Amino acid sequence: MTTRAIRLRRRSLALAAALVMSAGARCADVDPALPRYEPAMVEAIRDEAWLAPDGAIRIIGYNDMREMFDGFVARYAAAHPGSMFRLELTGTRAAPPALAANISALAPMGAEFTQQQLAEYRRATHGQDPIEFRIAHASLDPHALSGPLGVFVHADNPLRSLTLAQLARAYAGKATHWRDLGVQGIWADRPIHLYALEPDTPLALSFYGRVLGKTPPAQPRAQFHQSTEVIAHVGADPLGIGFAAAMRATAGVRALALAAISAAAPVAPDEAAIRAGLYPLDRYLLIYARPPLTAFAREFLTLVLSREGQKIVAGTSQRYQPLSAEEAARERAKLH
Repeated sequence: MTTRAIRLRRRSLALAAALVMSAGARCADVDPALPRYEPAMVEAIRDEAWLAPDGAIRIIGYNDMREMFDGFVARYAAAHPGSMFRLELTGTRAAPPALAANISALAPMGAEFTQQQLAEYRRATHGQDPIEFRIAHASLDPHALSGPLGVFVHADNPLRSLTLAQLARAYAGKATHWRDLGVQGIWADRPIHLYALEPDTPLALSFYGRVLGKTPPAQPRAQFHQSTEVIAHVGADPLGIGFAAAMRATAGVRALALAAISAAAPVAPDEAAIRAGLYPLDRYLLIYARPPLTAFAREFLTLVLSREGQKIVAGTSQRYQPLSAEEAARERAKLH
């Protein structure tokens, strides 16, 4: 082993220990049913396009996953001496084409591939689809970049909850007055003012896909590029309703509790509901991989979906939420 490799391994061991201690301090309630990480033998990696000239494993992707990936690669390197990584985490746009071109071993993403990204990936890989792994719940911390979807009304609006079917009626233009959403009294005959994010943003793609499906959306009163703009306009318009990242809420708006079906109890977007998998418009951090999975990808994702990996997730300063044992088991099933 070279002097540089020895230094890198020592640094990885130290960083791994520090991150695990930090994660444990910040979140002691990671699901104890998550399996422990048991390192498996991984053959030396050769002749992969995603290897850098110095032998480092290149990973291109989402910038807000930098902290957790520092933890993942440190833990992986501690278990697999000599492993080196080159993390190029500048944003999600670069990840899909890099994975398609096989110049990135994995694609960390803060949102699902868009239809355009998926189509371009399929063209580059002769019709293949990438394998999607959920690795963490989104965050309600205002410092995070990826949050669950929230649906907001003005703070003076008496509405407290909606079903997804009612929400779909509003955004399809079929519910035009507040009485159509169950509001009574002096608000009943007032018109609904729809606010939205621009349709090609990741949050809008997620919202319309999950709420409306193939139903075309109605033209909103206004649409914006940033969640903060939606929140500001709903907070200034007593008749407004809008969707945005849940952690961008202000005192001028109220996040509605949502029910997936009419028979279900409405659920507010809070950490307990998100970690329990109960909030209908939760979102996830993702890692995409090329099929067939390489031995490296399988081992790395085994770590990420283990108790140790989820402690690293829970320990991030952005407070991304770890998966439950049941959720992680569903993702681990994709490894085989």
